[in-house]
Amino acid sequence: RIPKGYRSMKTAYFWLTPQGKQLAEQLQAHFGGTVEPKADFAEAVRRAFADCDALVFVMATGIVVRTIAPLVQSKASDPAVLVLDQRGKHVISLLSGHLGGANAMAEQAAAYLGGEAVITTATDVEHVPAFDLFAKENHLTIENLEELKYISGALVAGEPVSLCTAFPVEKNAFPETVQIQPFSETPPHACAVAIADTTESVAAPHVLYLRPKSLVLGVGCKKQIPPAHLEQCFRTFLQEHHLSLSAVEKLATIGLKREEPAILALCEKYRLPLEIVADADIQACAYPFAASAFVQQVTGLPSVSEASAYLASGCGEVLTGKVKYSGVTFAACRKTIEPLHWKERGQ
Repeated sequence: RIPKGYRSMKTAYFWLTPQGKQLAEQLQAHFGGTVEPKADFAEAVRRAFADCDALVFVMATGIVVRTIAPLVQSKASDPAVLVLDQRGKHVISLLSGHLGGANAMAEQAAAYLGGEAVITTATDVEHVPAFDLFAKENHLTIENLEELKYISGALVAGEPVSLCTAFPVEKNAFPETVQIQPFSETPPHACAVAIADTTESVAAPHVLYLRPKSLVLGVGCKKQIPPAHLEQCFRTFLQEHHLSLSAVEKLATIGLKREEPAILALCEKYRLPLEIVADADIQACAYPFAASAFVQQVTGLPSVSEASAYLASGCGEVLTGKVKYSGVTFAACRKTIEPLHWKERGQ
């Protein structure tokens, strides 16, 4: 049975010795993935670095470092990289320990082989919360990753950090050094983590912004509206209502607009799924939408953007009614988000 952490990981294994190949094949048989041939090693690594979620090397760490050094770009995008000795005694999490999942992979591989996971991430070593891992576990988007080092550094040093949140957090989810408070209150500490889907700022020297995928936007537009115009209306709508683009989960509209080129182009550019709300669901909904005689005449429905946002959000919190622009309407609703949690790995 493949461990949970590996289910969706596209993994490539590399080796240089016969014993290394044997261990790579053993790992591949248990965890899945592809064992790469020894030939064209550097080129194969380059391709896998761009295409895979994880790279596992059974060889000396120095060889791996020299090979991947020109490929490393950002902790937000680099794949997980693990290094093992050919006897499987040590499993080193070398790159992308949290966001890439290398730390968890190292622990699982070491447990399977009976070896030792070598993890050097300070937050793991000191057993303090890692907010990049917290974000990953709770499906939050990290908006300004460069601030993470200040938050982690404070926690490792034993200094308090404010967690300013507009969303519920599980009781006793964090140690005392993480002090939870409402998002609207000014944090008393130099370092803060802010969880909100709006763009209001938090007054602290260092703030890490985390965005839940909580916003559903309904959209309606005239037929063949120019894509550039719809995009401008979209960005203006977010700006006027102080809504974070990072928090938008999806767009929603009616069946009549499922093939509207401008809506499809907007979804493609911002990588947003499009949900089509059934006409019957809108007609049966008791919510008092702002009805429009013109919309009723064209679509047969009392509302497009407002009704689509409301129903596609699971009848969530209405943030705006229908907002009109030239030939375009938008509306926003907030989904209910489950209480955010943090559990130290291994618990």
